[in-house]
Amino acid sequence: MAHPFNPKEILNPVKKLAILLIILSSILSSRSGYCEDARIADVAVSRNHALSITFSVKDAFTKDIDEAIKTGLPTTFNFIVEINRLRSAWFNETVGGTRLRHTVKYDSLKEEYEISIDEMGERPIRTKDINEMKALMSVVTSADIKPVKPLVHGEEYEFRVKAELHTVELPFLLNYLLFFVKLWDFETSWYAYSFTP
Repeated sequence: MAHPFNPKEILNPVKKLAILLIILSSILSSRSGYCEDARIADVAVSRNHALSITFSVKDAFTKDIDEAIKTGLPTTFNFIVEINRLRSAWFNETVGGTRLRHTVKYDSLKEEYEISIDEMGERPIRTKDINEMKALMSVVTSADIKPVKPLVHGEEYEFRVKAELHTVELPFLLNYLLFFVKLWDFETSWYAYSFTP
């Protein structure tokens, strides 16, 4: 015997889906500001043998990011550096720049972090100390920046620096199941440092 149609049976899954969406949106909104305070600091420029820059990222690590790293997911800080020639009557001219990467991967068997740093070459650094890992990940030391054309003496230039954190790109299906991983991503605002050669 056929059962009569009951509209409440359809509404129950719809209600469940609505509740799930409300919970997910509250998680998204509560986590989206986790790295709002991450910022570029301690900028220093050297013009000895080459034009180089040193800087750090403050307040980049949160409990969630620490936990993400501990799962073994490779996590990358991208540092974008630009050199612009400042022009008052026209758009600024980009005369150089680079993109640097610091990547960390945690080995749970050895209980150590492996950090690859672009400006230090291909050989990774290994440490068991989480504080040392964070310092290596968040500080760029004496990165040489080669302008595409010579800097003009007496002209005003600026370095613009920004940092981004990206967790590893996961395979499509895994990315779908673990979509919340993207909540750990962040980027800082641009930091400008003016100088005259």
